[in-house]
Amino acid sequence: MGRNEHAPIDATTIRQTCEGVLWAPFRPEGAELDAFRGRLTGHVQLLIPEVTDIAARMRGITRSTAVHVIVRTHQLLDEGVDAYPAAQACYVYDLATTARALLTLHENPGPLGPPTRRDEIEDAVRRRLCGACSQPIADGEGFERALFASEASGGVRGYLHTDSCADLAEERRKQLRAVP
Repeated sequence: MGRNEHAPIDATTIRQTCEGVLWAPFRPEGAELDAFRGRLTGHVQLLIPEVTDIAARMRGITRSTAVHVIVRTHQLLDEGVDAYPAAQACYVYDLATTARALLTLHENPGPLGPPTRRDEIEDAVRRRLCGACSQPIADGEGFERALFASEASGGVRGYLHTDSCADLAEERRKQLRAVP
């Protein structure tokens, strides 16, 4: 396969794999869970470059959705799987959800135009925001992964400056209060 060529997307197989996790009557465990994780990781890795290429040509809310899904998928792959069985099952469920979303965007990209602002998509994939001060974490700045409280899901994963950002957070709060 040439450098700019992508492997073919087998939508039926991807859909069946996702359904095997998302619609299963029982949560997969052990070797079955490991097999699903391996297949879904492969599906996601095939779909990311395809959807990224198409996203540059998408318009409106579909483009915004595609960028969000691409970013979340990269975050999921970067986080990796936890050692706890329940966390592993959640990870595989998240992989199935993102694979299904990527497949849907690949198959139904909406009206397409010429590629625009592809660099914005690439920047969004690499962007990290601090959950405490809401400021970007620049290249070279220290950060750690953090779990933030969420009523909807019990926790939202994000990033936190490792250097104290309390001053930045307080400044941000002052700015928000200053709005009449």
